[in-house]
Amino acid sequence: MSKHNHNISLLRILACLMVIFMHAPLPSEQANGIFLSTLSYFTAPCIGLFFMVSGSLLLPIKTDAMNFIKKRLGKVVLPTLCWSIFYIVANFIKGDEVPLMKEWISILFSAQGNPVLWFMYTLIGLYLLAPILSRWLQAASQKEMEFYLGLWGISLCYPLLTPFIEINQGNTGILYYFTGYAGYFVLGYYLKQYPQRLSWKVLIPALSVSIATPIVCKVLQWKVDFYEVFWYLSIFVVIQCVCWFQTISKLPLNFSNRVETMISRIANLSFGIYLIHIFIMRYILWKCDFITNIDSYILQTSTIAVLTFVLSTLSCYLISLLPFAKYLIGYQTRKG
Repeated sequence: MSKHNHNISLLRILACLMVIFMHAPLPSEQANGIFLSTLSYFTAPCIGLFFMVSGSLLLPIKTDAMNFIKKRLGKVVLPTLCWSIFYIVANFIKGDEVPLMKEWISILFSAQGNPVLWFMYTLIGLYLLAPILSRWLQAASQKEMEFYLGLWGISLCYPLLTPFIEINQGNTGILYYFTGYAGYFVLGYYLKQYPQRLSWKVLIPALSVSIATPIVCKVLQWKVDFYEVFWYLSIFVVIQCVCWFQTISKLPLNFSNRVETMISRIANLSFGIYLIHIFIMRYILWKCDFITNIDSYILQTSTIAVLTFVLSTLSCYLISLLPFAKYLIGYQTRKG
């Protein structure tokens, strides 16, 4: 593997850990609100990092559109269907009242069984869009990319602007076609091509603002919608994503072959870890007495997260040894 790919592997593992820590807190009346808000905000870059990694690795595509779509969708569609069915059945066994027929019909169009699967449908959409983006990126100059990323950046600021001006955010809005997660996809490619463009002279002040803003809102008791202002498609979270991407991408890695192999293997399992972690966490660990009996909410959350990551990684590794593993977790360990 190239140095770039080793760093990208670390980013994938980091994103996995962020997702797991975000989902780990056990619902409780004694939950620490400040801890939960802080944890949610600083793990929110997980989704953006996943999409940036995909853009960095895949763009521009090196085959024709149909071969690319066939290859990429083959790795995500079947695992998505399998885990959707798995969670639907698990919910039914658990005794949840679920509209089974409606879920079976809807499974091709939206996440069913567990909300966490929404990510898979968005990823599939980006794979379908990748050949179009790829043609443009191969012809686009640096300034052209920056211009369109700038338009995306403006759309990320909408929650900050709407209290002061009227903005049409519907499908007739001027920047409607520049919103969404495709921006992360292009951003990952852009940072791979022009890693020196965003220096720390720019990023440190930007990161300081992204950290200070929620604190100021809390101290001044400003009423803001957290899931609009500080969530996945927030300018503040994008700043965090860029800082993480730039930091990890430039680390001078010098690991032993054994450590590099382990990092690569965990990164390859990250897809499966994402799919299975909710089951291990919320269907198993959340039910364990030794977890629920931990008095410290922070310690309890950390214990759940660490155990979830370890057990999810181990489970996915065992699944990867099966001959049909690529249909379940999109990856199969080669023997020999």
